Amino acid sequence: MKYFLLLFLFSTLLFSVSCATDKPVARVKENARGYEKLAIDHYNRGDYQNAILFFKQALAEDQKVSNLPGISSDLYNIARCYFNFGLYSNAEKILEEALEINTHVNNQSGTGDNYSLFASIKSRNKEYDKALELLDKSIEMYQAAKNKKGAANALNNTGTIYIKLGKYDEAREKIETAISIHKKISNHSGLGASYNNMGYLNEQQENNDDAIKFYLLALEEDKHIENSIGISSDLNNIAGFYKKSGDFELALFYYKRALEVNRGLTHIEREKKDLNNIIDMLGSMGRNEGKKLYERALAQLEGADVEVAEF
Repeated sequence: MKYFLLLFLFSTLLFSVSCATDKPVARVKENARGYEKLAIDHYNRGDYQNAILFFKQALAEDQKVSNLPGISSDLYNIARCYFNFGLYSNAEKILEEALEINTHVNNQSGTGDNYSLFASIKSRNKEYDKALELLDKSIEMYQAAKNKKGAANALNNTGTIYIKLGKYDEAREKIETAISIHKKISNHSGLGASYNNMGYLNEQQENNDDAIKFYLLALEEDKHIENSIGISSDLNNIAGFYKKSGDFELALFYYKRALEVNRGLTHIEREKKDLNNIIDMLGSMGRNEGKKLYERALAQLEGADVEVAEF
């Protein structure tokens, strides 16, 4: 009887210690995910400066409790921010750490994400063969993890590289496969990206009717999920298409809509790009008075001591 009493007391003590340690661990992990959510909100608005700050706070929390899945995810997200800043060597260094962890814990989806971002960096550096090799690896990982969304995104990115290489038939095959998968899983953001790619492919092949059709489809998908960054990019693609086609009125209309979206996001760099596009269009159309208004707005954004233009 005494033995069972001692065993019961020992078990109770272990349970108490476990609860005392588990609660703080759970709380730290919860804090990390809270920071991650804030970071993702900023990231999705194109505010990478604040996003990386919150991702780093999430990383600090996950490191406190050696939460390897959380750490690898945080590192990947930090690398994505560096990628968007154009700091590719920084992104690669962080990605190597994430890849090492994901390989260690056999996180196939995470490994697929890492390979895919490595491929994007190689593509930006015009190392297309290496990028394609990495995308093949990412697709293998996603398929092993039954991650259809990841596989479709990687296929779409493969299509992007084939377009750059002028291999249009291969590009079309990859993008069409990506679209088919995105439709099956109702991935609207993926559809938006793939439709944009298909629009660009058709534009390169001078299939103008199909090009604008796909650009408009991309806009519909991004509107459906209120993806403001995607909407802004779609509007710019449509404006660029009409500019190239010589329809300056429609090009100006869509550039102005893109400016409205980016002002709502308070995305200064995108606003500057939109203003430059509008100024260029107004100049081409001989509308010098209107052009001056937007030049003043651009000067204001760039820090010049100029009165803000009213529109």
